[in-house]
Amino acid sequence: MLPRAEPKDWEEVLELLDFPASVSEIMKHARDIGGIDHEVHEIIGRLPHDRYDSREDFLQDIREIYLADGIAPDKLPV
Repeated sequence: MLPRAEPKDWEEVLELLDFPASVSEIMKHARDIGGIDHEVHEIIGRLPHDRYDSREDFLQDIREIYLADGIAPDKLPV
């Protein structure tokens, strides 16, 4: 199984995002960008926390969602 979103999709979301950030702020930022894979929005909607204090915490939860979905560690887009 491979993810649909590419690393560039996640890079665009993270590029101008300041932490700490709430999931609603992250989702709004992702929607405002436009042109990124829908999978990014889907994964953000599945995040287990309402707020992230750091980019690293955010990315760790994104990775855990992909791994839980059966994506191999060497195929993660983040």
